[in-house]
Amino acid sequence: MDNVMKWFEKFLPYLDGLNIEDVEAQETECSPGNWMLSKKNGGDSVCELHLDSRGDIRYFQNVHAEERTPVVVLSPPGIRDRAGQFVAEVFGSDADGLQFSSVVDLENVYTIDFVRVDEDGLELPNSGVSLAFQKDGVLYELVSYLGPLVLIDEQKTISSDAALDLYMANLSAELKVSKYDSEIYVDGDDEFHLIYDFLTGSPDEVKMDGTVISLAEDLGIRPPDHEPLGKGTLKAESCSCAEYRMALDVAIKTLFKRFPGAEQRFLMRKESGNSDETQKSTFTFVFDRHQYGIQVEDEGVEIEVDRHTGKVVRFDTSGAAGKDFSHLLRERPISMRAAKALFVSDISMRPVRTRNEAAGGVPVYELVYIPVFPDPGGHVHAIDAHSLEKWTVDTGSLLEG
Repeated sequence: MDNVMKWFEKFLPYLDGLNIEDVEAQETECSPGNWMLSKKNGGDSVCELHLDSRGDIRYFQNVHAEERTPVVVLSPPGIRDRAGQFVAEVFGSDADGLQFSSVVDLENVYTIDFVRVDEDGLELPNSGVSLAFQKDGVLYELVSYLGPLVLIDEQKTISSDAALDLYMANLSAELKVSKYDSEIYVDGDDEFHLIYDFLTGSPDEVKMDGTVISLAEDLGIRPPDHEPLGKGTLKAESCSCAEYRMALDVAIKTLFKRFPGAEQRFLMRKESGNSDETQKSTFTFVFDRHQYGIQVEDEGVEIEVDRHTGKVVRFDTSGAAGKDFSHLLRERPISMRAAKALFVSDISMRPVRTRNEAAGGVPVYELVYIPVFPDPGGHVHAIDAHSLEKWTVDTGSLLEG
């Protein structure tokens, strides 16, 4: 308990409306080293701390701050200075090897990262201290990664040009119709366009031995499989239970009633229906909007059917599910090869350190190449298949050192 109060006392100058004599600490049942501080009078929770076996801080959250509303807002440079002062005062000599990495301006808080670097000045992600301050400078959250780490000494390296060649060779895209959402993309016009979507087809890193890593592929993230509507749909599911076949028949007839000629505008997701989940009281069928075989992203119909009565209990349709997109397909799109070349035209491969964990939880940092888009910031997700415009997500809220 002494260590808990020691850390809490260090944090006090960066908290608001709290006094050390007014709180008491109690270890929770969640895990060893997890403590909750509460007010002696009333028992209201004040903050949560997690200490490791050596008594060092690993996590802190200011629960008390959730009920307050800041009346002033510090600038990002101002919050950076306050965070730097906090790290120096709280961690002392352990902070000597840390350098400022970034400030991110979120809706209610600023998040600030301080990290260690290797001998070449490359940042070691999640190697220092990550902080969240409310906009007026009150500490809200802290995560400490201080402790031992391992740097892998690469025995073999490839050039950035070779890494870029490997990146492009493993790059893929999906031709689809998508809304150019102004809330997501720079210069978005909220209209539908034919695009090459590179979001899940872009490799994430290239290792120094030439191995290409794709997190989406490793996680099994891929476009859903579909099947056409009509007589063949029910026939393909002939091995399922009678309740499923009945529900599917109801769902398809309901879809055709609402959208005559639905077989030309919708394909059914193969995994929809959940026919193997016998505990559920309903079947849910997903019909994704397509135009001439090309999917319209995030548009479609979901129909939920009671497995016992065969009645439709839910019918949800997206706003543009019934819209005609044929005008987007009259003009021939650029080729996939041209779209890939355009996508990588501004990309460079930058060496960085990535973090993994060895046995015992010790972080291990490996040197890899990652794709980097040019300043002033932003990540390209797609290429317009007609205008060749790059759909860029704004990352302007990230203020790097």
